Amino acid sequence: MHDAVETALSAMRWLVDSDAAAKAQARMLANTVDRLQSAGEETKALSAHRALTKVLNDLGGTPTVRLQREVRSLKLKTEVPDGGSDSPAQGNVSKFERPPKRKKA
Repeated sequence: MHDAVETALSAMRWLVDSDAAAKAQARMLANTVDRLQSAGEETKALSAHRALTKVLNDLGGTPTVRLQREVRSLKLKTEVPDGGSDSPAQGNVSKFERPPKRKKA
């Protein structure tokens, strides 16, 4: 696990100096996972895996989080044709109309 985390951290080019503590925590947890698996402590190793995944999520280092951040950062480019309506959203993001507000009871 240690080698995989080192490779992942080196590929995260967006990390800055203020991420040093989280990077150290990821390394520590990876070492803990390796140590626990070597000792046959599978239940404890799984717990350390969950903690490591959370740290990697916080650093933006898992596929799910990266996808969420990429989709969020996409800017919808719309053009207003002669009819005045917006063109469909580009890429893999669809533009949805907001539903009407509910009437108060």
